[in-house]
Amino acid sequence: MSYQAAALFMGNCSGHGEGTGGSWHPGPGGGPISPCPHSPKHENIVPKAMAEHLVYGSWKPTPQTPLKKPISTNVIINGKIPIVDQDLLSPHPTVIQYATTSTGDKCLTTLNTPAYHCHVYTGIGNVGGREPAVGHVRKCFASTKTVFINGVRAGRFADPLGDKTTNFPCLSLIAGASPNVYIGI
Repeated sequence: MSYQAAALFMGNCSGHGEGTGGSWHPGPGGGPISPCPHSPKHENIVPKAMAEHLVYGSWKPTPQTPLKKPISTNVIINGKIPIVDQDLLSPHPTVIQYATTSTGDKCLTTLNTPAYHCHVYTGIGNVGGREPAVGHVRKCFASTKTVFINGVRAGRFADPLGDKTTNFPCLSLIAGASPNVYIGI
């Protein structure tokens, strides 16, 4: 049987992505955009799914804090509230910038655009189908099938904080967990 530490609202998530920025237009966002000149957050900047950003983007480990009241607050593990299936965690921001280029008649402009503006995101707080500056909301997708806390599956170390959809695109894993309470499959 595979045991993992109980997930707790403590510490940081694993983070995801290894990038330091790069050219978005031309690049993953397509060729240069129009009109020229463009603003850093122009609507013609093509957003893409987060999985396409892993080489360019970076989401550093971020505190595992609840977005709203946790689902289970009457159980305490090592003095902390456990994370359970479907608990929402605070947004996961990126501070990376991408280069976006526009062309037009006698015009060529390259600007730094916040990476979050280039991410398709339809989850909580989205801005017209794009990720807001505060980042994407994370959600625990518990992997245990047999351990429940108040009738809800318990979260474990390394459980995903997203399901790779545009609602919950986070690719981070739970990393803040109990040092001595373990949960089986």
